[in-house]
Amino acid sequence: MIARMPHPPHRFGIRGSIAATIAAFALALPLKIAAAGDAKILPVAGCVDIAMPKPGRGYSYRQTQSNGPATEFTDWWESFTKTGSRLLTTPGRSKGSGILTVNKHRIVNDVLILDSSSQTGPGAGGSSWYKPGVVSAPMRACQGRSWPVSGVTVTNRSSQGTFSARSDEGTLKIVAFRESITVPAGKFDTAHYVRNMRTAAGLQLNEYWTSIEHGVIVKRMHTMRGIVTTATLQAIQ
Repeated sequence: MIARMPHPPHRFGIRGSIAATIAAFALALPLKIAAAGDAKILPVAGCVDIAMPKPGRGYSYRQTQSNGPATEFTDWWESFTKTGSRLLTTPGRSKGSGILTVNKHRIVNDVLILDSSSQTGPGAGGSSWYKPGVVSAPMRACQGRSWPVSGVTVTNRSSQGTFSARSDEGTLKIVAFRESITVPAGKFDTAHYVRNMRTAAGLQLNEYWTSIEHGVIVKRMHTMRGIVTTATLQAIQ
């Protein structure tokens, strides 16, 4: 399951990230855009389903950048279903004021399709709509499986106005569907995948390890223009 984690912004118009919560990344058949009621996860041999984040728990991270200082933040999941989620992200490890992200999504061909995302709070990026929906993160991991990340029309509305642009294209690929990884928060059985994007500034490499049990990112690495940003799970509250 996708878990939002702050990362270097992909600028959108004057400001904002055109995919702030895409956090997350070819099938031989074309991607089917289904209605929310059609979203299902069916058992498949040789694959593993990724759990949904558990409401009421906090997941604290430490983020470092190869050319900058380290920061800490905590993701507090309020809800996560097959059709949407609510997530409060606060600085440090205490629950207080922060950025509330509300997403609407669907599950199609074992991958999460993000339709819209809105943010409120200090430093929030406004609201974004993705037409016809952008491939975000896997819901089930099967060894070697991949999905195309097609460009879509993104419209962002904030206090500075409304802007539209075309999102970048790339590929979402499973590297391993049961990979053990140890971070300060403990040892986790993870789905390891990459979401590599072709941007105007060059290739953007995004690598994730998501806990199969908890449904949240345990480790994330973002590489762009030689700068590496790494976030690791420090504690579960």
